[in-house]
Amino acid sequence: MKKVLIVDDDTIVRVTLRSLISWEQFGYEVAADAVHGGQALKILETEPVDLLITDMKMPVLDGLGLIEAVKGLGLHPQILVLSGYDDYKLVREAFRLGALDYILKSDLTAEGMEGILQRIAGQEKKQDRKQGKEHSDLAGRQERAVLTGQKETALVDVAMGRRQVSEYPFPPEYMVVQFEIDDYRKHAARFSGNLEERLIDPFMGLARQIPRVAARCVLGSISPSRYLMLYEVTDRQICRENVVSACRQLANVWRSYMNLPVSAGISSPERDPEAFSDRVEEAGRQLGLRYLKGSEQISVPWNQEEVSWEEVEQAGSRWMKLLQGLWRGDELVMEEEREKLFGCLHKLPFETAVRECLCLICRFAWMMQENQEDFSGLFAEEINYYEKMKRFEDVRELERWMSNYFRWLLDYQENRQDRSQENLMMRAKRFILDNYSNPELTLGSVAGYVGLNEKYFTTRFTKEEGQTFINYLTEVRIRRARELMEQTSLKIYEISQSVGYNNVEHFTRVFKKQCGVSPGSYRSKELTKDQEI
Repeated sequence: MKKVLIVDDDTIVRVTLRSLISWEQFGYEVAADAVHGGQALKILETEPVDLLITDMKMPVLDGLGLIEAVKGLGLHPQILVLSGYDDYKLVREAFRLGALDYILKSDLTAEGMEGILQRIAGQEKKQDRKQGKEHSDLAGRQERAVLTGQKETALVDVAMGRRQVSEYPFPPEYMVVQFEIDDYRKHAARFSGNLEERLIDPFMGLARQIPRVAARCVLGSISPSRYLMLYEVTDRQICRENVVSACRQLANVWRSYMNLPVSAGISSPERDPEAFSDRVEEAGRQLGLRYLKGSEQISVPWNQEEVSWEEVEQAGSRWMKLLQGLWRGDELVMEEEREKLFGCLHKLPFETAVRECLCLICRFAWMMQENQEDFSGLFAEEINYYEKMKRFEDVRELERWMSNYFRWLLDYQENRQDRSQENLMMRAKRFILDNYSNPELTLGSVAGYVGLNEKYFTTRFTKEEGQTFINYLTEVRIRRARELMEQTSLKIYEISQSVGYNNVEHFTRVFKKQCGVSPGSYRSKELTKDQEI
C-alpha cells in the first residue's frame, strides 16, 4: 500500500482530504498529515511517503520550500499541489521543481480527487514507458505533437512548466487568452460526476467547431473552470479587434449551447516563444480585472481608461490595513483607515481618486476570491463600477458613495460570519454521519473540521443539540447497527466493525445500554417479528 502525507495549515482541508475518498481503492493509505512544511519534513525523515499533497501558502515553510527541501533530502515522492485560488505563477514554479499535478481547493470533490489519482497513475505509466528511450530531435517532436492531435494538452503543459517552450511549435506571432467560467461553483453543479466528460470535452468541442478558432487557435483546459487559448496573429494592425471578436464569438457559443457565462483576459501580442509564460500571466492578470465590470467581460491591456493590474496591486499595498479591516468586519480599524483614505482622495485629481477607489474594490474582490467567496453575490444586481463612477461629479459624491459601499461590505461580512456560525453544527453533524464508521472519529477531529477548539465545540454542541457529542455519535452508530441487523445477514462482529467499533465486546455493552437487549437478542426478536408477519 502506497503512503500519503497531507500538508496544509487548514484543518478542514486536511480532514476533508482524509475522508473525501476511499484511498485504499486506489492503493493508498494516509500515513500522516502536517500543518506546515517544517512539520512535514520531520515526518519524512522517519517515514518516507509515495504521494505528498501540499498547500502552496503555509507558515514556517511554504509549499515551494517544502518541495525543494524534499528534493534536497534525496526523496522522490509524487507531488500533488493544492492551491487556494488560481495562482499559476506559484503552480508553474511547483511544476519546475517536480510537482506532478495540481488541484484547486474550490475543485476539491471526490470525483476531482479520484480523477487526479487516475491521472497520476497514467503519468507514472507514461514515465515508465519513456525510461530508456532516446528522444528524437525537436522537429520530430513537434511533428508528432501535431499528427497525434495533442497540441491542446501540450500547450497547457508548456504553460504550467511541465514541458519546455522549445517543445511546442509556436507561430511567428501570437497572443494568449485566459477564459474563466463566471460563478463556476454554481454552474458546476449541473455537470456533477465526470467533469472531463460532461463539462470540459463539450466546452472545448464547441470551440473547435468555430472555423476561425479551429484555423488559428489552440484551446486547452487548465482546470474545469479555467481555459487557455493561443491565438495566432496574422495581421498585426487588426489583431486586437480580431482576437476580441473571436473571444466574443466563443463566449456567445458557450452561453447559447451550454448556458455558461464566460469572461476572458487577453495578453499583448508577442513574437518571442520564451516570453510565453509572461503572456500567460498577463492574460491571467487581465482576467482578474473583470470584477469591476461584471460577468461575461473581456479585459485587454491596451485600454488605458481602465485600471491595470499593477495599479490594483499598488493601491492594495497602500490600503491593506483598510482591506483587512473590511474582511474581518473590524469597525474600529475601518473608521480610522476610512478617514485616512478620504483625506487622501480630497488631495488627488478627481479622475485619480476614482481610479484609486476602483483599485480598492478590485483588490477586495481578489481577497474574496482567495477565500473562496463569491464577489458577484454581494449585490442582487451586477454592478459595472466604471459606469457607476462616471455618474459622480466630484470627490464629495465619490466619498459618500464609498462610505455607503464600505458600510454594505461590513454588514455583508457580519452576516456571512453569522451564517457561517449557524451552519457549524449542521456541518459537524453531516461530517459525523459521513464518518461514523471510522473508529478513529473523535471529538477533536470533528471540532477541527468545523474550525473550533474542542472545549468550545463540545459546550456549543451540547447546548444546541440537547445531548453530548459522544451520545449523538453513539446514537448514530447504534441506529445504523439496528438497520444492518434488520436488513442484512452480517455477523455481529462484522456489524460492529461497520459502525465504528473494533471491539465487539464494547459494541455489545453499548448496544445493550441503548436498546435494553444484546445485539443477538435484538436480531432474534426482529426475526421472530418477520416470521409472524
